[in-house]
Amino acid sequence: MGFSLCSVLKRVITNEELLCPGAPYIKKTITIVGDAVGWGIVVRGGKPCHIQAVDPGGPAAAAGIKVCQFVFSVNSTLVLQLDYKKISNLIMTGPHTLVMEVMEAIE
Repeated sequence: MGFSLCSVLKRVITNEELLCPGAPYIKKTITIVGDAVGWGIVVRGGKPCHIQAVDPGGPAAAAGIKVCQFVFSVNSTLVLQLDYKKISNLIMTGPHTLVMEVMEAIE
């Protein structure tokens, strides 16, 4: 399974920076329907976590998830204060259909 990787974030981003009015980030709501293997994403980092890898042929890529997006919420649970292990657990133990809010840098 080939994942597209975000080797590193260009710099450390804080929750405060993501939430600051006028910050250069937009929030997107993305619905991902998992397949027999899962959702096709790897979440890493902490407070905030980011998408480190996306399987180009997986459900997350088809739904529009991209590397280096920050995870804002998972199934209506705000996750900015959680580490990647807790977010991964929310994803793995949640429903087959995953609703994620992500923050993406405006380019």
